[in-house]
Amino acid sequence: MKRKFEFIKNRYFAYLLSFLLIVGSWCYGVFVKGPKFGIDFTGGVLIQVKINEKDVNTEKIRELFKGKVEGVTVQTIESSNEFLIKAPVKGDPNVIVEKITSIIKSTFDGKAEIRRIEMIGPTIGKELREKGIMALIYALIGIFLYVAWRFEPVFAAGAIIALIHDTLATIGVFMSAGREFSLPVIAALLTVIGYSINDTIVVYDRIRENMKVLLKSKPFDEIVNDSINQTLSRTIITSLTTFFVVLTLYLFGGGVINDFAFVLLVGIVVGTYSSIFVASSLVVDWYKYVKKMK
Repeated sequence: MKRKFEFIKNRYFAYLLSFLLIVGSWCYGVFVKGPKFGIDFTGGVLIQVKINEKDVNTEKIRELFKGKVEGVTVQTIESSNEFLIKAPVKGDPNVIVEKITSIIKSTFDGKAEIRRIEMIGPTIGKELREKGIMALIYALIGIFLYVAWRFEPVFAAGAIIALIHDTLATIGVFMSAGREFSLPVIAALLTVIGYSINDTIVVYDRIRENMKVLLKSKPFDEIVNDSINQTLSRTIITSLTTFFVVLTLYLFGGGVINDFAFVLLVGIVVGTYSSIFVASSLVVDWYKYVKKMK
């Protein structure tokens, strides 16, 4: 006999956990760590450089630009002698790039290899930030309309609230980790939304099938709980398979896609949790509320 888990009975503990996760991560991320935005959104230059010299670290490179280029940040990627140099731009980005590359080349005299240069003006950065936010909003609206047409408006509302929950929780954890928002991060958030709604739709479909047969003989909350249990093995197996693939990307994919993979890792965990504990539970509470009002 299969073991039956009481997900719906424990939904209020899940609500509390979600509340603490979102509020705690956002408070820590905003007020302690402070949100960070990459050059995609703020405008600036990014230079990836490999320095073929021993005993070179981020602090040593940062010292080179003191009093010469304002706001420079340096981080190590992939190996100990490869670095990302970032700087904000107020005027012409080409001037900043020329200044940084000339300092690097003159200091390390042929031992520095410029591997990548990216330049984004502040106006374009602002436009990209606004378009990224609108992309998330349009995705949520589109999903709401689809689920409302495919099931019922109450199911659509539950799915959207669960997706907003996933987005807020993932962003909160991302900020708490002190990482920078960029276009790949927005792409990862959209991927998380798509992944999470896929799991939720599977559960909703099973609920609808069981409602046709059992609604007159069983309370609605029991039908929903049974439906979650019936799809649980599928949900866990799918999530674990995806999680291990993304974990490989995170560990071995290099610095370029590290933030993208990090968002997916967090989003898979949060999205799986919300499909089980949040999306369907909200529908149950709505049905209970309607029944009480009648």
